[in-house]
Amino acid sequence: MFEVEVKFRLTQELYNEIRNKLASIGAKFLEEVFEIDSYLAHPCRNFAETDEALRIRVVSKNGERSAVLTYKGPRLGGEGKTREEINVEIQDPEKLLLLFERLGFRKVAEIRKRRLVYTYENFTIVLDDVENLGKFVEIETVTDSRDLVDKCVSEILSFAENSLGLSRDLVEPRTYLELMIGGSG
Repeated sequence: MFEVEVKFRLTQELYNEIRNKLASIGAKFLEEVFEIDSYLAHPCRNFAETDEALRIRVVSKNGERSAVLTYKGPRLGGEGKTREEINVEIQDPEKLLLLFERLGFRKVAEIRKRRLVYTYENFTIVLDDVENLGKFVEIETVTDSRDLVDKCVSEILSFAENSLGLSRDLVEPRTYLELMIGGSG
């Protein structure tokens, strides 16, 4: 499974405009969630060099809490941010973090965000308000075929421009982790 995603940096005004445009085109609002992402560094491998990530995400919504461990493989190239993702639901994120620390991993960053999640056609659209980084919109879709990644990126960019009025110069190629630690991705 490949997650194909394009992220756009927004001003507060543009963030509000996108919310209105999503409503006007009939995008379905799914939920508001709060996420805390803890990124881990491998004891023997530099994830910045290998372009991988290991994250524990704690999600809070409607008074409920869940957690997922995610491995993100190297980006596949091209315009979007596409990579293999492996997700495992976890019951106790604090103990899992402790286990990883005992194995030599260390937490390198914590990213907190408020997300408004929408769906429209085959896209998931997420409006993010990221603590200390600002506002963003991520538009994503998934495919089982690496051969369809470029087509998916084109569809995302077309939807972003034609339906939401987002130009390519607003594309933010860096991950939130890269933005937080000052990387250039």
